[in-house]
Amino acid sequence: MKKLKKIILLFTVLLFFVQGKTFAQGINFEHISLEEALAKGKAENRMVFIDFYTVWCAPCKGMSNGVFPNEKVGTVYNREFINVKLDAEKEGREAARKYNVNVYPTLLFLNGEGDMVFKATGAKGISGTLKMATDAINALSNGYSLSELKKQYESNKNDERFLKMYIEKMIGYKEYPVAAIDDWLKIQTEIRENDVDMMEYLMDHWKYLITGGKGETILYANFDEYMDIATKMEETKLENLKYAIVKNTREQAYMQKDPELMRLYIDTWKKFPDDKKNLNDLKDYKLDYLLLAKDYDGYKKEITLYLDSLVNEKTLEQIRKEDEAYYKEYKETKYAPSLMGNATLKNLEKGRIAMEQTAIINKRARYYLKYCATNKSDYKQLYTWIDYGSKLVPDDYTMDELRSEVLKKQGKIKEAIEYKEIALNKIPENSKDRSKVEKELEDLKK
Repeated sequence: MKKLKKIILLFTVLLFFVQGKTFAQGINFEHISLEEALAKGKAENRMVFIDFYTVWCAPCKGMSNGVFPNEKVGTVYNREFINVKLDAEKEGREAARKYNVNVYPTLLFLNGEGDMVFKATGAKGISGTLKMATDAINALSNGYSLSELKKQYESNKNDERFLKMYIEKMIGYKEYPVAAIDDWLKIQTEIRENDVDMMEYLMDHWKYLITGGKGETILYANFDEYMDIATKMEETKLENLKYAIVKNTREQAYMQKDPELMRLYIDTWKKFPDDKKNLNDLKDYKLDYLLLAKDYDGYKKEITLYLDSLVNEKTLEQIRKEDEAYYKEYKETKYAPSLMGNATLKNLEKGRIAMEQTAIINKRARYYLKYCATNKSDYKQLYTWIDYGSKLVPDDYTMDELRSEVLKKQGKIKEAIEYKEIALNKIPENSKDRSKVEKELEDLKK
């Protein structure tokens, strides 16, 4: 009996040792919500480290399998941080939206208040992951975290040195310091506006210049002088910069949800030569302007005219004939076996016009559903467009998914589940869209 007790005791000690050894190896990601992690971090005076991942992200899997289990990494991260993993398309969707996460993996460090202290994107090796920890700790201790700088921004708009530091920090975190660069250009004293250094600054920071900003004013006021001192390559960059500034305005309109910026983009883009713009795209941006301006009655009127004309413009037979002809031409004259070529050929097999029209219906009808559908007549209009889209590309899942969303809004949950399942069955196993639809189906069933 004593011998049996000794064996049991020995086994228990050994099991404890093995478990302890296991936890010492690699990061211990806690199975708690972000809110619980922040509360724990605040109580223990530790930052929260978040690994934002998706199930289809190969670099994410590489870090999970090759970096996070490393003993040195685990020692540092388990001592310094509360560690959590969040699927950005499932339980971490809201947090991902809040912290502007759109690249995977995104590796985020927050203080106990939920303010961002440090952010990195893309896969890191062991040394890079250890350096991240050091950078996050330093950012918190020196008071120069991005969240702290954002708090100080309004009161430091006339401080040249502060603005330069703020701009550098934002670019390092892959954010857009559009307003900060505009403020700095207005007050900076270190570069003459007609100097080659200013030309190079504008070209280096082209992503952050928008229509009506100080950067655009400087460019046009000194354009001829810049062209005189520019190399051949720089001359091309300067010409392209004019177009880039206008396109940046459009992207900022979306990011800031600013209708005035979108209107500014549309009015400015109209003045450029026709060979530089797509008139169909311009129509699309006008519709987006109505949404940004929350003119839902205007959007409802315009999109109804647009989609009805799409449905009635050509018969399904005409579209199929044109798509077959284009597919045949591409295969005989342009197709070359490659990953890109094979993918293009596969898509064209479904029909170029058919796929384009399905995508338009899917995008625009969803906004109609969200902002305009309030009665039976509106739902009937939606089903007309969906029925047409379903005939265009029968194997495409988006129309079934859209139908499910319409049924859900009408309170027809059983039918909504049925069409969500039909949509899911059409999505390939390796598609990144599956996880989103699976989550929506799970929510519907609840």
